[in-house]
Amino acid sequence: MTGTHALRYIGMTLLAGTCIAIVQGGAGVITAQAPRSADISEAAVSALVSEIRALRAQLTESSQRGLRLQLLMGRIQMQEQRIAYLDRQRSEITAKLSEQMSNVMRMRAQTEVFGAGCNPSIERRECENQMRAVKQELATQEAAEQRLRAQEADLTNAVATEQGRWSDFNARLDELDRSLSAR
Repeated sequence: MTGTHALRYIGMTLLAGTCIAIVQGGAGVITAQAPRSADISEAAVSALVSEIRALRAQLTESSQRGLRLQLLMGRIQMQEQRIAYLDRQRSEITAKLSEQMSNVMRMRAQTEVFGAGCNPSIERRECENQMRAVKQELATQEAAEQRLRAQEADLTNAVATEQGRWSDFNARLDELDRSLSAR
């Protein structure tokens, strides 16, 4: 229970105890002062019992709201942690993607060098083998770049989804705050 709810609970408990004490004390005074009227005392007891039941219902409702508030706060904290985790992952993938893009650019530059012609001191067959190896490596690097791009897009979507959930929980807290303020 939060501090505010604990204070409400204590206040309501004291109020209920005070009501019971007044009823008991009042019943003793009424008995001592005048002849007892069954209708009046039953009506008074019935009214006090109704009031105590109403107070108990309010305490129950207050307790339930406190629990809902704690649950929502826990969910918001979990969402914030999830968003931070996904954002860190996205940042790591973005850094890897940047590095991978540099590798692809370097490999493309090498293919352009081989495309311009081989060094006369290198045998033609060896030059073709090197060209083939560079092209295969370029294809591998481009495929790795595409996988990183897909991972980055997935993480970006996951972050957006989790932020939407966080907004939903926050809206629920706002709604709960408004309902508590209205009372």
